[in-house]
This record gives sequence, C-alpha cells and structure tokens, in this order.
Amino acid sequence: MMDVSTDTLLKVLIGVASGFLGWVLAQLTSGARTWIRRRKVLRLLLQELGDLDAEVSRLLLFFSRQLQVHGAGGVSSETIAGLSNPVFSGYYKDALLSLNQKQRISYQLIHSMVQLANVGIMDLRAKSSEIYGRYAVEGMSEELTKVCDAWGKVARAQFLSCSSLQWHLRFHLGNPSCPDLSPHGRPGEHYARHIQAAQKKVDALLAAGKTIDLRKFEEASELEAT
Repeated sequence: MMDVSTDTLLKVLIGVASGFLGWVLAQLTSGARTWIRRRKVLRLLLQELGDLDAEVSRLLLFFSRQLQVHGAGGVSSETIAGLSNPVFSGYYKDALLSLNQKQRISYQLIHSMVQLANVGIMDLRAKSSEIYGRYAVEGMSEELTKVCDAWGKVARAQFLSCSSLQWHLRFHLGNPSCPDLSPHGRPGEHYARHIQAAQKKVDALLAAGKTIDLRKFEEASELEAT
C-alpha cells in the first residue's frame, strides 16, 4: 500500500485549487470582457440611430425638392448618397442577447427601412438616367411621359418612406429601453397622425412646384454645383 505523505497531499490539493481558481478567473475575465463589449455596442447602436435621424432629414430635403420638380412638370437629374449603418451591419449580433423583444423588433424594422430607402434612391437614379438618355435620343413621347410619372411616384413613395423611418428612429431614441410598436395605444395613434401629416406635406410640395418655373430649379442646381 502506497504511503502518501501529508506534504505531498497538500501540494496536490494546492495544485488542484490553483488550477480551479485560474479557470474561474479566466471565466470571469471573459465574461467581463463580453459584458463590456455588449454595453459598448448597445451605446453605439443608439448613437447610430441619432446619426441616421440626421441623415434622413437630409434625404427628406432632397425628396422635397424632387417633388417640387415633379409638380412643375419636370424630372431632376440630381442624386444623393444613401444611408449607412455600419454598427448594426457589423456588430448587432454581439448585442442581441442584451436586447429585449421590443428593442429587437424596433432595431430590425428600422434597419430594414434603411435598406428600402437605399433601394429607392437607386431606383430614382436609374429612372432619371433612363429618362434623360431616352429624351436625348427620341425626345418626349407618350411612353416616356409614363416613365416621368413613374419617377414622380418613386419620389413620393420615398418621401413617405423616409418620413416613416424618421418617426421610428425618434420613437426608439425617445424610448430606448422599451420602444413598444404595438398598433394600439398612443404610439400607434401618433404614428398614424405623423403619416397623415407627411401625405399632406407631399401634396403641398407638388402644389408648390406648379407655381415655380423649372428654370429656377436649374439655376439653383448650377449655383449648388459651383
């Protein structure tokens, strides 16, 4: 029978305890780093919503101008850069476990709308290029007039889409811990009023465009380009 001395047993126990404590410390350190990273991503996600709010205001000004041009019977060749969301695109998954259901739904809806806004910008740009290209070759025709009308419909849809996006951005920023998008209750009523106001704004911009000479838009574009 092997005789294990007290000193040897003590050394074994110390070695096991040291290894266990090292493992626990490593787990705690890893957990702390994960928690700190998630908190940082959560903060950056909210900051990105603020940045997007400012960018959407820029888009609304752009589409306001396009609607006035359309109201005046014209088509603009101007274009604009789309929206970017690098934090959400690259790091949203890192914060996912720290978000509640209402936050996840709101974030995912907002950034889906960001993608749709960028698609709409490209669609408007493509229609403008088609119109100017065909007009240079064949002049105005009944078929091309229909394309011009389609361009105006895209501008209208984009204004309303951006207006909706801005409401969602500001609602989330105002309620970061619980952006409840349930259709019933005050938020749903407020959203409905917001969209009605946006539709009236579209009609007002189109009506205003009918009173403006298209040459004024061309002169303004030339001044902005210089």
